Amino acid sequence: MADSEEPKAQSCTFLFKKSAKKFSGRKRKASDSDKDANSEEEQSVVVRRDKKEGRVNPMIQRTKKVERDAVSSSDSEEDNEGKITVAYKSTRSAKPEGPEDMGATATYELDTEKDKDAQAIFERSQKIQEELTGKEDDKIYRGINNYQKFIKPKDTSMGNASSGMVRKGPIRAPEHLRATVRWDYQPDICKDYKETGFCGFGDSCKFLHDRSDYKHGWQIERELEEGRYGANDEENYEVSSDEEDLPFKCFICRESYKNPIVTKCKHYFCETCALQHYRKSKRCYVCNTQTNGVFNPAKELMAKLEKHYAALADQPPSDED
Repeated sequence: MADSEEPKAQSCTFLFKKSAKKFSGRKRKASDSDKDANSEEEQSVVVRRDKKEGRVNPMIQRTKKVERDAVSSSDSEEDNEGKITVAYKSTRSAKPEGPEDMGATATYELDTEKDKDAQAIFERSQKIQEELTGKEDDKIYRGINNYQKFIKPKDTSMGNASSGMVRKGPIRAPEHLRATVRWDYQPDICKDYKETGFCGFGDSCKFLHDRSDYKHGWQIERELEEGRYGANDEENYEVSSDEEDLPFKCFICRESYKNPIVTKCKHYFCETCALQHYRKSKRCYVCNTQTNGVFNPAKELMAKLEKHYAALADQPPSDED
């Protein structure tokens, strides 16, 4: 019967591995009394870490030390400012400090010394020449400026003028007067436009097109004293369009036109000036274009000049004239 019975099926059992980590529950906070008891038992200890000396690397820059130094320097400056005290001691004298004349007779000491400048060298040379006059050569070298002269030069600026102010070469500066003068050789004003009223460059000229007249200081002061400064009529400075288009003086001789002519490029000249320039060059004096010797009479300009002269003749003479 045992053989006849069927074998029972085996059941599978699962086993779970237990974690080796023990559960740590949250501890209860210690009460104040417990803290006091522990603080009495334990001593406070300050732990300082040793600084590791790093290797020097020029690619790494730090500013902590700079900031610390700047703060320390500012603190020291504040301390020094608080310690500064100023004390003055009287000289017990009513005279002012410095020279007695307060510098009224002070001399300019930045130039060459008077015993070494060109005037002193010239005076010594003149004195030596007087001593050597009529004597034989004694074979003594007295300097490059003191060679014996057998022919006395004339008393001119190029010769032996005794006054150093008219002699060629450096002039001794005055002692008590220092004048600073600036000559403006380039005022950046178009000379052609100012003198003739015309410029070949036109609007592209880099200089200022200004034809205004400038008064001297004494003229302005006289007008201020007479009470007529700035009282001129505005009509005196108005320029009509006809006068603005055409120049009133020749571009070559800078004078009033005499038998004016006009070229193909619309430039006006005196007849004689144009012919003289044509002998040297066949191109225009202003714009350098080829004229081919064609000069036409400037009838339009002649008519305006006659009109201008007639207007001047009709004006009554002024009181000043």
